[in-house]
Amino acid sequence: MARYRPEILRRFVALALQRAGAPEEEADLVADALVRADLRGVHSHGVVRAGVYLERLQAGSIRPGAALEVVRDRGATVLCDAGGGFGVVAACRAMDLAVQRARTHGVGVVGVRNSNHCGMLAYFVLRAVSQGAVGIALSNADAQVAPYGARTKYLGTNPLSVGIPAGEEPPVVLDMATSEVAHGRVRAAALRGERIPPGWALGPDGRPTTDPAQALRGALLPFGGAKGSGLSLVVDVLAGVLMGARSGPEIVPLYEGLDRPQGVGHLLAALWPEAFCGLEELRARVDGMVRQVRALPPAEGFERVWLPGELEHRREVEYQQAGIPLPEEAVEVLHRVAERFGMTPPEAVG
Repeated sequence: MARYRPEILRRFVALALQRAGAPEEEADLVADALVRADLRGVHSHGVVRAGVYLERLQAGSIRPGAALEVVRDRGATVLCDAGGGFGVVAACRAMDLAVQRARTHGVGVVGVRNSNHCGMLAYFVLRAVSQGAVGIALSNADAQVAPYGARTKYLGTNPLSVGIPAGEEPPVVLDMATSEVAHGRVRAAALRGERIPPGWALGPDGRPTTDPAQALRGALLPFGGAKGSGLSLVVDVLAGVLMGARSGPEIVPLYEGLDRPQGVGHLLAALWPEAFCGLEELRARVDGMVRQVRALPPAEGFERVWLPGELEHRREVEYQQAGIPLPEEAVEVLHRVAERFGMTPPEAVG
């Protein structure tokens, strides 16, 4: 795959968003979130999403400049309305508010309703970690997943993420969809004409399939059977129902109904370490735990033991220096965007 400089990708995506009507501050934030996903190797949530964000922006389902309106404020908890704006922007503002409240109350929880797709959740928990807090992020999503035992889709991929500060070690970052795989990876396989592994999805007939086109017409499967299905339902309730957001099949699909806001809900939370054991003790003990786990003898078939977020951190360090290897479908999106807005597409560095 050709590699691209992250700063070039950021400028290109931000400029395209501005030409489509986004304010400069919002365009820069969304571009940074997309490129950060590619830097961490999470290409399903990287610049490949710029195309649909731009389409929604021009169709009016993403409202540029929408304020994050406070609906209810109880101090440690705040409920906000995103006004149909960028999900990335709403989630960033909500996490910053959660950290601010956590400094005062020990914990800050901010709910968001009337939002749109917000991308990689690790982006927001790392935002909290950079401010010295433990970050937690949940979001619901449009129906793509069959609940355990069902043959048709009802739940979203409903991801969750937790970011924990460390000292000398990289932060511990759990970032996972509650489906067996992210919906974007199935779309990417379909675009490339590749098969998907067994256990990822059901076809429209309710039977297991390795054909991504059939999977897109059918349903993804939850990870871990009943456990993943149950966790997905809980995320939908906490991020969606509890916040007064849309839920399950009520959410407008990201790639359909482009003129209608999705109505997604998010929950962003921060824990202030000084309210508990203290930041320095937390960092020291997390470092110790990371090193102990990493030093465990690997099981057969494994070269070493990895911590949550460690591989993504390594990729980010490498890609910052050597450039981001973008998948073909992401490059195609960038070229379509360039043609649409009269721009020169980013040049590869090798």
